[in-house]
Amino acid sequence: MSMLTCPSCGANDLDLRAYDSMMVLRPDLALFSIHCTHCSTKISTLQPIPASLREEVQFAAIEVGAGMGME
Repeated sequence: MSMLTCPSCGANDLDLRAYDSMMVLRPDLALFSIHCTHCSTKISTLQPIPASLREEVQFAAIEVGAGMGME
């Protein structure tokens, strides 16, 4: 599980899988936008894509015709 710490309030139980938006940069790396459930701070972070989301990302790439570096 990919947990984050809020830079504003210090809460350390933010689940990256509860992202607001995700911009995939590589098959294994994305820019995530997430909000803190404790103080509502919007957090942007560059993180490895959690294994539990990789299949979803691959499916979305196929749906929109993004190659994701695969031939």
